[in-house]
Amino acid sequence: MHLGIICEEYPPAPHGGTGSSYRDLAEGLVAAGHQATVVGVQPVEPVPRVIESQQNGVRVVRLPRAPALLRTRLGAWRERQNILTHLKRIHAIQPFDAIEASDYNGWLSHGGIAGVPAIVRIRGSNLFFDAELNRPPQHFEHGHERAALARATHLASVSRYAAKRTLALAGLSSRHCEILPNGVDAGVFSPSPGITPDPGLIVFVNSLNPKKGIEQLLDAANSVFPAFPHARLAVIGEDTQWRVSGGYVAQLKERIHPALRDRVEFTGRLPREQIVGWLRRAAICCYPSHMETFGIAALEAMSVGRPTIFTRLGPGPEIVDDEKNGLLCDPRDPADIARCLTRLLSDPAAAERLGAAARERVLAHFDKRDWVQRNLDFYRRCGTPA
Repeated sequence: MHLGIICEEYPPAPHGGTGSSYRDLAEGLVAAGHQATVVGVQPVEPVPRVIESQQNGVRVVRLPRAPALLRTRLGAWRERQNILTHLKRIHAIQPFDAIEASDYNGWLSHGGIAGVPAIVRIRGSNLFFDAELNRPPQHFEHGHERAALARATHLASVSRYAAKRTLALAGLSSRHCEILPNGVDAGVFSPSPGITPDPGLIVFVNSLNPKKGIEQLLDAANSVFPAFPHARLAVIGEDTQWRVSGGYVAQLKERIHPALRDRVEFTGRLPREQIVGWLRRAAICCYPSHMETFGIAALEAMSVGRPTIFTRLGPGPEIVDDEKNGLLCDPRDPADIARCLTRLLSDPAAAERLGAAARERVLAHFDKRDWVQRNLDFYRRCGTPA
């Protein structure tokens, strides 16, 4: 089969869980003998022209952004038409069996290619997060996202929670939506017999954004660290809050008690192989996100076999069975995050048992190898050969 994917954050472009997941899916399909083509507008580092490349067998087409002089609505229309034009050009030579995009930004709001299944996968739209986080609504983006969901021939979602909430917000609660949780490469994100966890090392890997709970995690560290002299925190991720005067990282550092600042390290954004190294050395991984549609970062930590603290909100309970293969916290309550940290720091043996159980859960339910096949089965049901 030949799958077309619309993705503006396909690596090595700056990306989050959506970009990582689509990379794993595309490369997984290629490894299984299929074809994958990714088309997307470059949002952060604009390209001056169309750039095509091959990345591990995946055809990647990067398109320029609409000129800054165009108004938002006209620019959005032009970018969507440009994407559709390139998809049709490719389809004329190498026909697609399906085209997929995430719900974010509503890239398929004008529809896809006639006769080709158009799949929208719920991964985290403005519509969803604006409602869940009580942010001012972005009506223009919401319109595109609702239209894409309504015009899709098939819907999928990375979690039950995200599906139910998004479709309710879009007025589409009666639509069928396939639940396809993300997978993780358990071969890459794996324990290493030669690496011993560093006692007291707490690792956070995520974009630096208030909704990821980094502020509450630092508040929790302020209360926990005095009782655990060996505890320290590594904050891994890119500062995405470019509008913050003086820098968001600088604000976060000010939040840490002066006597504890040398025990918190901000590494910035790191490549995947370095992240795996940090996870393997972690005594605890902590992700107190205020809301997710899935939570791939927590899953990667679990896959490495590390005791993981995750959010009890949204789809958190779909990823972690509380007290069995991790701990769930109230991400808006630093005291509850501190409770979880204290418990794991106080009982390393129990923490290791949770970590081992976390690895087993990933292998049983979220292994990338099984995940690729589940996606192929879904595409077959959408009318594509596999």
